[in-house]
Amino acid sequence: MICFVTGGLPLNVPATEPRPAKPNFIVINIDDLGYADIGPFGSTIHRTPHLDRMAREGCKLTSFYAAPVCSPSRAALMTGCYPKRCLPIPHVLFPEGVHGLSPKEVTVAEVLKTQGYATAIVGKWHLGDQPEFLPRQQGFDLHFGLPYSNDMGPAEDGVKSDLGKPIPQTKGPSQPPLPLLRNETVIRRVLPDDQQALVEWYTREAIDFIQQHRDQPFFLYLAHNAVHFPLYPGKKWANRSPHGLYADWVEETDWSVGQVLDTLRKTGLDRKTLVLFTSDNGGTQRGKNTPLRGFKSSTYEGGMRVPTIAWWPGQIPAGSSSDAIVGMIDVLPTFAALSGTAVPTDRKIDGVNIWPTLAGQANAPVPRQTFYYYRGLTLEAVRHGDWKLHLAVGKKAAALYHLKTDIGETTDVSAQHPDIVRQLTDLAQAMKDDLGLDGPAPGSRELGKVDKALPLIDRNGKIREGFEPK
Repeated sequence: MICFVTGGLPLNVPATEPRPAKPNFIVINIDDLGYADIGPFGSTIHRTPHLDRMAREGCKLTSFYAAPVCSPSRAALMTGCYPKRCLPIPHVLFPEGVHGLSPKEVTVAEVLKTQGYATAIVGKWHLGDQPEFLPRQQGFDLHFGLPYSNDMGPAEDGVKSDLGKPIPQTKGPSQPPLPLLRNETVIRRVLPDDQQALVEWYTREAIDFIQQHRDQPFFLYLAHNAVHFPLYPGKKWANRSPHGLYADWVEETDWSVGQVLDTLRKTGLDRKTLVLFTSDNGGTQRGKNTPLRGFKSSTYEGGMRVPTIAWWPGQIPAGSSSDAIVGMIDVLPTFAALSGTAVPTDRKIDGVNIWPTLAGQANAPVPRQTFYYYRGLTLEAVRHGDWKLHLAVGKKAAALYHLKTDIGETTDVSAQHPDIVRQLTDLAQAMKDDLGLDGPAPGSRELGKVDKALPLIDRNGKIREGFEPK
């Protein structure tokens, strides 16, 4: 079975209520959260009561895949495509870069706007910081947050060191100051006190958006900068956990989730709203990816398999779990189907509608058997069913793992299963004329590009023309 219900309840419990024609959607995306950093996925360190309840009332997705790092993962979420198709870059985007997600891409926000949805992103964007690439050019009515990661700025502003730690001495040119944006206005240059306030600010902004749009369908993308380095838990949270700043920040994000879900309950929108909680990539070595191998930036399971919960009372069976191979690429097609529209037909979309899986429908189709693990422009692994083959890339030899019996990728069984190695190698080779095995590929679409890139705040502290506070 793909979907089952824990606690002795019957399998494939159907929805208990009629499904709204145009439900609300909320995606809560945590930055660098490890697979076992929250209670529902095995944490015994972090106190996450709100996520514990969310999992009891919803569905755990135990094979949900993002990308190894930030920008590609967010591009997949926005477009329904493998990152190399829509954002073919080797790593991540940086401040004042000439590239970004192309304005020609169709985002989930743009798809939902055709159905009358109000749309907002609260938090981290990281798909380009030039005016042509910012969220309101990609279908969002509102953006409040940072254009990229909270460590992208000059060391003297505290963005290269955790709360309370000494400012490091850096050599060479620094990055420009980190801006907090409201739409196309720079509100402030982000300093340590601001870093500590981000989770609370984002949570308040998200709640305001929900309350203001309670009478129309909405899509809210709440993309926390937590728990990315540098660690800045809020002043009410710092040093509360005996396990350090990282634990403090995980627990603050759990509080934020609770605030959002409680708002939905109090306004009666819980029965009309699908909430997806996830992480943009695997955790760093500060977190816990147990029982997975590897960390952020790798194509081991610990780099790309992320803790994910889908919640919608009355529609998603409480206490359910699915091991179906799903991921960021499936968000756009699923939301499109639930809102009553179709995915764009003028381009290739890699994701599929996974609503039957989330709903625990009897005989739900398997979303996919094969998944491709790209790290930047390079295909490093392929999964088919329970088998995963790490390809021979660089100095690494090929290695085969059976994920159902060896989720930690500890024992290479390629010598015992040459037939499976050949099958998965053929699947990898089948991508040669699409997204390719390495470097540029026929199936990759063009990046957005500007002729000249300027920082939103220059190194002298001057705000870019057109972005000044009104």
